[in-house]
Amino acid sequence: MFDIVSSQVRCLVAVSCCLLGLVWPSNGLAQTSEQAVPITAEPEHKIRFDNGRVRMYEVRLAKGQATLMHEHLADSFSVIFRDTGISIELLDGATTNSSFSAGRVGFASTAQGPYSHRVVASKDTDFHVIAMELMTPAPDPLVSPDQRADPRIQLVLENPRGRAYRLRLAPGESTGPFVRPGATAIFAISGGRIAEEVSGERNRLWDFETGHFRWMDNAQTLTMKNEGSTPVDLVEIEIY
Repeated sequence: MFDIVSSQVRCLVAVSCCLLGLVWPSNGLAQTSEQAVPITAEPEHKIRFDNGRVRMYEVRLAKGQATLMHEHLADSFSVIFRDTGISIELLDGATTNSSFSAGRVGFASTAQGPYSHRVVASKDTDFHVIAMELMTPAPDPLVSPDQRADPRIQLVLENPRGRAYRLRLAPGESTGPFVRPGATAIFAISGGRIAEEVSGERNRLWDFETGHFRWMDNAQTLTMKNEGSTPVDLVEIEIY
């Protein structure tokens, strides 16, 4: 959602995370180079969570709406919450058009330095993404936890900064026991209700809507069950 890539591809993948709006000709805005603002000053990037380790930016763009040109200084994962199309403009004026599916996980690296871009939602679809900025450096040496073995939990991305999984459960369906490491973010691609049975603790329920998320500090051994009447679709990202 990808390791270290070229500057253009990095910005393309990054758009799934923190975005920035490219301007459609119909907006009446010229697609020209300009000074980038810090991501914290970009008005469409709403900070929803910050614990010193990760910072969550939520971006919602209506059809054709654009962000300002903005600069990314830190690595980030991103999660897309609806099928969408966007255009991406780099600081030098280069433009790329892309389409993403709901549940797509991306990663943007700053290993080669900061990058700047602007994004605009397509004229046909709204855009909704959460970018999770990594506020601390990667561990050294890297200690990678074991992958989850349950077939309902699909590995979708892995790199030196973390690992992302997609979890889909039909109504009434459960996972087997698995270990969720500490420093894990959980994102709801669908709405629904999940019951979690955690080793040594009382069972707990979570009602959620598309775009909701949780952050888990501590490692847990658990099973998950879809207690709702519709399929559940979740993304979990473990941060190294």
